[in-house]
Amino acid sequence: MTPPGHSPAKAGDYLYSMRSSVVALVLTLISALPPSSARGQARCGHPDPEISISVCSAIIQGGRARGRELATAHTERGAAYVTLLDYDRALLDFTEAIRIDKTFARAFANRGAVYGAKQDFDRAIEDFTRALTLEPGSANAYADRAGMHRLNGQHDAAIRDYTEAIRLNPSFAEAILNRAITLAGTSRCPEAIADFTRAMELNPADPIGPIDRGVCHEKAGRDDLALKDYSAHLALDPRSQYGLELRGALLFRARQYELALADFAQALVVNPSSPSALYGRGMVKRMMGDVRGGDADVETAKVMRPNVAEQLAARGVR
Repeated sequence: MTPPGHSPAKAGDYLYSMRSSVVALVLTLISALPPSSARGQARCGHPDPEISISVCSAIIQGGRARGRELATAHTERGAAYVTLLDYDRALLDFTEAIRIDKTFARAFANRGAVYGAKQDFDRAIEDFTRALTLEPGSANAYADRAGMHRLNGQHDAAIRDYTEAIRLNPSFAEAILNRAITLAGTSRCPEAIADFTRAMELNPADPIGPIDRGVCHEKAGRDDLALKDYSAHLALDPRSQYGLELRGALLFRARQYELALADFAQALVVNPSSPSALYGRGMVKRMMGDVRGGDADVETAKVMRPNVAEQLAARGVR
């Protein structure tokens, strides 16, 4: 997750986040396979990772499981290790599952996710490609490989994979949103806006679509639409430091100083160490006649981040 107020690497100006951290991707990807016994009983694939590891290990060491059953035990144990963030052991289990059953698409996808968590994106892409060879109709696998391409800086490849995922599942909100973020990060905001809008229709409770669409509107000079989107974002996430700073800067440009002051002040409540919020508050104070108080904020912010004036000037706070 990108810290509020900072642009994520390789994702363009002011984008709210890369949407899915790699660890989140791992935990989302690795869902339990069909349980071997009734819900609530100790089993390989139990929600409690310690129980799952114990039961799966017993199956593996018992010597009776063969083929897909044995590969599944390794995959489930690997999934439990991922839950415990023990990626090295998870890799060993997923690799063993693949050795046992080279047609097990989920084992490739899970190993790819772990490689992603370890920032080995080339290997991650290779594994998702193998998973897609085995299951070419998997919209999730296309979206997951797209995420690895995006994190690896391969934006065109990411867009192609997200597009295929959406073709396979036209209501795939996550893929639509991530394609929008990738498009916006490669200066293709007109295309991104349509995706942000569709993602917001599919998932109106997600605060990311409005703020990123607002950034695109702002870049196009449609400040009125940007203001509406930033406000919609803040209605969903009132403590969004980044949203407060973006809206504060927009209000500053519109000379709505009291409202801008309120946003920058609230951003400082959320994060008292934000140089951009402090600088913005100082500039508003100056415009409202509190020169001494404004100068104090501005100079303190410059000490905290020497290039803060240039960053805020790019948002129109100057």
